[in-house]
Amino acid sequence: MTGKLAEKIKAIRCAAGLGQTEFGERMGVSQSTVVRWERGSRPQSDALHRIAEFANTTIERLMDLDDLSGTSPGDIPVVGYVGAGAEVFPYDDYAHGEGLDHVERPPTVTGRAVAVEVRGDSLLPTAENGWRLVYTGEQTIVEDEVLNRICVVQLADGRMLVKRIMRGSRPQRYHLVSTNAPIIEDVEILWAARVKAIIPR
Repeated sequence: MTGKLAEKIKAIRCAAGLGQTEFGERMGVSQSTVVRWERGSRPQSDALHRIAEFANTTIERLMDLDDLSGTSPGDIPVVGYVGAGAEVFPYDDYAHGEGLDHVERPPTVTGRAVAVEVRGDSLLPTAENGWRLVYTGEQTIVEDEVLNRICVVQLADGRMLVKRIMRGSRPQRYHLVSTNAPIIEDVEILWAARVKAIIPR
C-alpha cells in the first residue's frame, strides 16, 4: 500500500502542476518531506488530511482502505491479532481471502469483512482474550463514525488495539478507553473500524 500511496501523491502533485517545493508549501511541509513521501514514506495523519482534501478525495480512497466494501459470502478470515491490554500483539496482513483461521459469518454482517483475535483482558466483560472481533471496510478517521464506539484501531506507531475512541485534548488526537485498563491519552490514529460483531470462543 505504501508504494501505491507514494504513486498517488506524486500523481496528485503532478496533476496540479506543482513542483515538490510548491506542493510542500501547500501541504505545510518541506520539499524534502515531499521527496520522502514520493519515495514511500507514509505521511503523518494531519498531512494525509491535507493531501486528501487537496485532491478532493477521502483518506480511505487515498490509502486504499475502502477496498473491503464488496460482498463476500461464507466464512470470514481471521487476519491477525489485536491488543486489548498492556501487551500489544502484532497485526498480520494476510493475502486477500486467507488468514490464520476462519469464523462463521454473523447474520448481521454484510459485505466483505475480516476478523481479528483479541489478546488481553482490558475489555472485559465486553470481549475476552481469544474472542474474535469482526469489522468491515469502514476503516476511517471520520469522528462521527468512530467516536464513543468500540473500534479496531491502528495507531500511527503501528500498534493495533481494540478500544473505545474518545476525542482527545488536541485536534486529531484521541483517548483510547478500556473497561478495566488505564486510558491511553492523546494518540494519533491512522484509522479505526467499528466492531460489527463479537464472537465468543
